[in-house]
Amino acid sequence: MKRATPSTTRRTYDVLPHEGDAAHCWEVHQYGSREHNYYGTEREAIAAARELAHAHHPAKVVLHGRDGFAYREFDC
Repeated sequence: MKRATPSTTRRTYDVLPHEGDAAHCWEVHQYGSREHNYYGTEREAIAAARELAHAHHPAKVVLHGRDGFAYREFDC
């Protein structure tokens, strides 16, 4: 009989609008972490989050709208 292996922790990267400096309107935040990275456009933030998710497989990227609600997820 095979032994069960421990499951790998799945990381979640949130892409959120950020109020404050106009040059840094979007942030990428790893769920459960205190680290935040800021970007000028939503497209840059999504690209950075997907890159992080691919580097730390298994992971997912969750996109949030300006109202704060999640509207899309990507599995990586």
